[in-house]
Amino acid sequence: MSEHETETAPSESDGIWRWLLGGLAGGGIVLGLLIAAYAIGYHRGQDRSGPQAAPVATTTTASTGAASPTPKPAAVGPVTATPALIAKGKTLYVTEGCSGCHSLSGAAGAGPTFKGLAGSRTTLTTGQTVADDDAYLARSITNPNTEIVKGYSAGIMAPAVATLDLAAKPADVRALIAFIKSQK
Repeated sequence: MSEHETETAPSESDGIWRWLLGGLAGGGIVLGLLIAAYAIGYHRGQDRSGPQAAPVATTTTASTGAASPTPKPAAVGPVTATPALIAKGKTLYVTEGCSGCHSLSGAAGAGPTFKGLAGSRTTLTTGQTVADDDAYLARSITNPNTEIVKGYSAGIMAPAVATLDLAAKPADVRALIAFIKSQK
């Protein structure tokens, strides 16, 4: 072997370094693509600028005789928590994203926990205390900005559920209420 051939022949350590650097570069590219895909998906989920249902309103007369609009929740009536209805509500809880904000364990989240919620009393940001009955739960599901629980912020749940149009789906609202009632 000549001196020139010895200097240009790659050593075993050069091959390992090239392999490591190539692997790191490839891993970096894959990681970058994953982050970009997540960011695109996340922002698509946040974009609620598509068609949204306007809240259904009824007219009430105040003591002054002036008419003022008040949101009307889905007509659900009293909800009997049957196993089938609870199962449907659990499916909605998981598939429609409720689980991202409302825990079942009592842990704090972006929204109140569902554990022990139904049948209790809740203090609102206005200082008013309300019974967590079927009517209150229906109002909270279909028009979440009307009564905000103390310690939570308005404007979080409404955009998250706007595309679900729950005010037009009383069967889904009943199922969610049945599921919430089952969380003792």
